[in-house]
Amino acid sequence: MENMTDGIRLNRYLAQCGLGSRRKCDDLISTGHIYVNGERVRELGIKVNPDRDKVEFHGNEVRPISKLIYLAYNKPRGVVVTKSDPEGRETVFEALKKLNYDAEHLNYVGRLDFNSEGLLLLTNDGDLIHALTHPRFRIKKVYKVKVDNELRAEDIKKLIDGVESENQLLKAAAIRAIPDHTDDSRQFWYEIDLFEGKNRQIRRMMEALQINVSRLKRIQFAFVKLGDLETGKARFLSEREIAALKNCGFKKGKDGG
Repeated sequence: MENMTDGIRLNRYLAQCGLGSRRKCDDLISTGHIYVNGERVRELGIKVNPDRDKVEFHGNEVRPISKLIYLAYNKPRGVVVTKSDPEGRETVFEALKKLNYDAEHLNYVGRLDFNSEGLLLLTNDGDLIHALTHPRFRIKKVYKVKVDNELRAEDIKKLIDGVESENQLLKAAAIRAIPDHTDDSRQFWYEIDLFEGKNRQIRRMMEALQINVSRLKRIQFAFVKLGDLETGKARFLSEREIAALKNCGFKKGKDGG
């Protein structure tokens, strides 16, 4: 635990105020959006004392959030995971507002693209967002994927060994075929485990093998499962789920703060 007389890192303090993950807060600092005691700060790694220093964002003083919220949302296709969309498409925050959830102060944990669906976590717990999205914690995500071509043994091996896309090596942790109970023999379902969280990772991996993805749905994030949560609906996480997330490769106060 950090010595409060020496203060805590500014990015962690901002995360505790609900401004996002520590990486996002680093961006806010480096781009000059944060003031401490009336002075703009851009230096990463500086510390503040919550009892003595006044921290401001866009002219408003920010303080740590007393009530932490944890939501699971079953995102439909066609909803954008962003705060606002210049094209006027419905955002996840607008969709949650229609469900009477006060989600404007929450941040999403890992993005799902426009055409993807399934489990999306949202919270104002900046420390937890940091833990669940930082690559070194290797948080497991599980997806159901429908493709136009059956994966051959050599395709599966390539996906697990890694395929190159946009100068990145992308890997799946495991791939399991799912029996399709429909009459459409032209579609094939798989469960894919990821420990990485790169942008559009599964779609890019399949594109590298010239395989078309017709549906992609996240069904698990760490220990939280989508279960029978209906498409377009949300729920609060249980205390057990929250505790499991906080112990998923992450111990509060021991991660270099």
